[in-house]
Amino acid sequence: MANLLDMRNLVAGYGYGPDIVQDFNLQIKKSEVKCIIGPNGAGKSTVLKAITGVLKPRSGAVEFEGKNIAGKEAYQIMRQGICFLPQERAIFPSMTVAENLKMGTYSLQDKKLAEERIREAIETFPVLGERLHQVSGTLSGGQQQQLVYARAFAIQPKLMLIDEPSLGLAPALVEQTFQHIANIASSGIAVILVEQNAFRGLEAADYGVVMDLGKLVFEKPANEVLQDQRIRELYLGKTAKQ
Repeated sequence: MANLLDMRNLVAGYGYGPDIVQDFNLQIKKSEVKCIIGPNGAGKSTVLKAITGVLKPRSGAVEFEGKNIAGKEAYQIMRQGICFLPQERAIFPSMTVAENLKMGTYSLQDKKLAEERIREAIETFPVLGERLHQVSGTLSGGQQQQLVYARAFAIQPKLMLIDEPSLGLAPALVEQTFQHIANIASSGIAVILVEQNAFRGLEAADYGVVMDLGKLVFEKPANEVLQDQRIRELYLGKTAKQ
């Protein structure tokens, strides 16, 4: 199977500062889930931003479905089929659930297609179908989290990039979040996630990508990374002992 995304020799940084990501390579195929782990400052989130156009790469290739998207604007990359969920995954709290879902399909000119995608998102996250006319800010924390993922799902991306999905969440919501990610991947969407809870992130992934000082250390099947004692001590820390 051909790669959906093929990143080669990526170099990226901020402003006039040093290179944060150096000579980085990453590939992903349809339906795969890859979790990028590493210490703070390793460049994990910078990789996601460089893929999605939030940050322009300094050099290197970022190919999506065989086309180089490096340097394109974020909205152009989104229309290619890449969805980015940054750490601040805010909803529109004064809008209803239905209005939030419509915001996820605003770029679609075909309104019937937009309605179909919203229906599919509701089927995947059925609790939202019962609350379409409820103001989103009054939803519970778990329901708001479902709305974030349903809105992204409604875009029908081919690749979803998720930065720190469990950040700041209660343990029960963390498990819900990773179930949402599993549901999204099972629909055929590829997922690259950066996760502070490396142990839980690797459990949800097919492959673990280890970064340090802006460079790729190695990539292995996630279960092999979890069993690697050196990686458990260096990158998984206390979470590996639980």
